[in-house]
Amino acid sequence: MDGVNHRDEPVRQALVLVGGRGTRLGALTDETPKPMLDVAGRPFLEYQLDFLRLAGIEEIIFCSGYLAETLQCHFGDGERFGVRIRHSIEREPAGTGGAVKLAAAQLQELFFVLNGDTIFEADLPRLGAALRENPAAAGAVALREIAEVGRFGQVCLEGDRVAGFAEKSGTGRGLINGGVYCLRREAVQLLPTGPSSLERDLFPVLAQQHRLLGLPFTGYFLDIGLPETLAQARTELPAWFAEYTRRILP
Repeated sequence: MDGVNHRDEPVRQALVLVGGRGTRLGALTDETPKPMLDVAGRPFLEYQLDFLRLAGIEEIIFCSGYLAETLQCHFGDGERFGVRIRHSIEREPAGTGGAVKLAAAQLQELFFVLNGDTIFEADLPRLGAALRENPAAAGAVALREIAEVGRFGQVCLEGDRVAGFAEKSGTGRGLINGGVYCLRREAVQLLPTGPSSLERDLFPVLAQQHRLLGLPFTGYFLDIGLPETLAQARTELPAWFAEYTRRILP
């Protein structure tokens, strides 16, 4: 790894944010990190890893904290999963921004960031290409249209730029942040020292500067942050992934 993405090369590195406590799942996460919860005989995070590998990702950095040793023991260096895996471990909760900043020394010029408790069938090569081809932009967010935005908050889009973010108070159909991003390494420097949030401390700043792209995608979307959505994953994720794999592989 030379830490540089050449102009026409696809993005090959992804950070996966897996440091959260998962309190909304109650006792299920007392001894197991949320992304490692069982879904049809496999940890949920294995589906995420396979999705990334199929998208051409070669190196994954797990940004972990809570029960980080569980991820280290299961995934190791990634050799048996067909990717390179590094582990960036926060000693105290750092938030999504702090987790990315902690891994700053390992970042390539362009890299993806994904939430470890969410599967979103976004076109990662297209998201990366959009940022690569817009040198004035510092980030790109994969957006998803859903019927009810209240739980997530709404993203306001003007052309291909994110214009702003609405709090989790609206209702009805709209675009939401899908938890999949492509960032330039320079964007990390805009994060404050200490715990921080990509969603609150970085993206609104980039949007105000007209430097944040927003790309809507219509693919499968599911997070496992609630007991009912975890149950949904256990019911439908294996079938979706098998169908997705058939579509992607030649």
